[in-house]
Amino acid sequence: MATKPILSMRTLELLGLKPKDLDVYQALLRLGTAPLRRVAEEAGLNRGTTHDILRRLMDVSLVSYVDAKKHRYFTSEDPSRLRGLATRREVALAEAREQVLTAIPELQHLTQVTHHRPSVRYHEGNTGVKDILLDVLEATEHSESKQYAVYSSAGLRDLIASAWPTFKQTRIKRGVFCKAISIGEGGETVGLDERRWLSSQVSSPTYIFIYPGKTAYVAVDAKKNLFGVIIDDIAVSETQRLIFDRLWEILPT
Repeated sequence: MATKPILSMRTLELLGLKPKDLDVYQALLRLGTAPLRRVAEEAGLNRGTTHDILRRLMDVSLVSYVDAKKHRYFTSEDPSRLRGLATRREVALAEAREQVLTAIPELQHLTQVTHHRPSVRYHEGNTGVKDILLDVLEATEHSESKQYAVYSSAGLRDLIASAWPTFKQTRIKRGVFCKAISIGEGGETVGLDERRWLSSQVSSPTYIFIYPGKTAYVAVDAKKNLFGVIIDDIAVSETQRLIFDRLWEILPT
């Protein structure tokens, strides 16, 4: 009968083994030397599964065998062999890591030499909108200008603020500057920002962020749930920024 594994699932995975492999190995340790049928009975597995496992264990030098008359007898190797197995896996992982590090620049080069393909990411709910706000901050923080622009809609302002109540404080702490055009009533400057008003009589159904290489659009669905999309494309971002800057110039301060 199989006993409780003495190695965790995670450890077995790192060694390239499975729980049933350990069951068979432990069974063979108890038996010493035994034919397939006896090993299967001791491990509580069928003969086909046990045979496959024994072959795997032989591949990693944990089991050996001898042929005698009508039967093949399997023998467990000393458990110290597990140390060697762990060392071989460690070396293999180190070699794989070196290959990955070598491959990364080549793979990145492929994205630079191929035609740019704009990407669109959809986000939903307060968590999704917070992800959008975080993307705005991180992309802007690491840009040369450290500045983004936004069309701030009165109808959505409070909903977006509820998705990340401390967004403004975080923006200021990171040294990110904001230029906002308010559409509708309300809106105020809080630090590292400028604001101008387009109209106090109407409100836009969409909040638009324009930041380095990207634009983000946030709105609400029929049930008043927030959703948004990020368009990762320099051309779209630059076009939106051109329109924003022209509008900014003609609005009163």
